[in-house]
Amino acid sequence: MQQEKDCVQVSSGNKRMKWWTMVLSSWGIFVMGLFISTAVGQTVSHAGYSEPLVHALQAVLLAFIVLPSLYWLLKKSNNRPFLAIGLSSVKRAVPRLISGAGLVVFLTGSGFAIAEWLGWIRITEFHISMPLIAIALLNVVVAFFYEAFPEELTFRGAVYSALSDRFGRIFALFLQPVVFVLAPVTVSGLHLIAGFEAAAITLDYVILLVTFGSVLQLLRLVTNSLWTSIGFHLTYLFSSRFIVLQREARFFTYDEIEPGTGELFIIFMMTLLLGIVILISVAVVRKLTTVRHNKEGCNHV
Repeated sequence: MQQEKDCVQVSSGNKRMKWWTMVLSSWGIFVMGLFISTAVGQTVSHAGYSEPLVHALQAVLLAFIVLPSLYWLLKKSNNRPFLAIGLSSVKRAVPRLISGAGLVVFLTGSGFAIAEWLGWIRITEFHISMPLIAIALLNVVVAFFYEAFPEELTFRGAVYSALSDRFGRIFALFLQPVVFVLAPVTVSGLHLIAGFEAAAITLDYVILLVTFGSVLQLLRLVTNSLWTSIGFHLTYLFSSRFIVLQREARFFTYDEIEPGTGELFIIFMMTLLLGIVILISVAVVRKLTTVRHNKEGCNHV
């Protein structure tokens, strides 16, 4: 059975908008939404409002700026705009969200198991409580509207679809993370110009963004669905913030032989790099299988 036509290119019916217009417009929508939401967030924070309220306000602002604007932009090129960039119906969202989340659970869990088996880390204490669960669930909701949903629609959706239509999937796979990284870099520059507090852009941060953007794009490529990328994105954020990174709000504490070993190994090497290797392997095997089946079909004609 043919998979749902999630991989329809933005260009299907796109005779009025050039690929570069789509890339620049969708990227610009996200950048301005992120700039406005973070600027308002800083202003409200300096006025003395609580951090959860600030984060919720930022999420609402970004979602209300990016989602309608992106829908309008894509609507100019396709009658089914979000489906055209890989966002299937809500009915099919749950299993794909679960598959993306499950990949993070498998990779991160394997990272913890290997690190503890090698003696690099040792779990010493658990901190499960209802207040912590409530904080984590609120963070997931905010992260969905502030990070996972608008970012996936913009970069792994609209930007990638336009780039792949012009350059092909493989080349677009390398271009999309570059466009992804340029967004926070540009917002940081705009903050400096406007007099707001700018986020630090370090080499480590850029490498993390490129790797993160690559694994998310591979998921979109392999599964033909943005819901899988959204599931991976959300679960990765949850795992990083409440499990791997030893912040004040965390579900357990672990000791490391060398500080930072757990974070580097579990987050970067196991969850991101190994995820990229697995997804590339799946894509290559699927491509080879398709080619072989096509050759066998031709031979039987």
